[in-house]
Amino acid sequence: MNKKITFIVFFLLSLPLFSAEQDLNRYTSSYTSIDEKDCISLDSDDIGSIEECEPFGNISVKVIEGDLRQSIVLTRNMQEYILDFQSTISYAFSYLGEKIEWRHEVGKPEHIKGMIVRLNVNSDFEDLDKTTSFLVVSKITPKKICVIGKILPQENQNEVARAMLDDSKDRPCIKVKK
Repeated sequence: MNKKITFIVFFLLSLPLFSAEQDLNRYTSSYTSIDEKDCISLDSDDIGSIEECEPFGNISVKVIEGDLRQSIVLTRNMQEYILDFQSTISYAFSYLGEKIEWRHEVGKPEHIKGMIVRLNVNSDFEDLDKTTSFLVVSKITPKKICVIGKILPQENQNEVARAMLDDSKDRPCIKVKK
């Protein structure tokens, strides 16, 4: 085989490898705080509270607490998206971690793919100190924002959550249980 044909064959065979590698590096993460000390209280009583936290791009963030259960409401273009972790993840008592991980295209934070947040869920109503720490994965598209999965505790939990979100195009929203 001559050198020109060998080069062309090698080049054509290597194209999918370069494409796959580019796709792996297509998304990156930015973080915002949802720690109570960094948020502004909008409403609070004996039953619960609403905290407004740091927005990311054109998406505003509220942490909602009611009956010892926390969740998030995102707002974009005056449209609210209630993620309702009580119905999509667990009805047990719960509390959020301290930050949101936003996945977006590298160098383009305005092209948000979705968010990942830690939700600590009480796993024993008799012992409130026993919790399971899930990562909740929510996709953000031009038309909707919704929960698409929960990642169980495991050694590579963050990487699994990122991979789920980065490949979320065809993943359905978790239906809210009524």
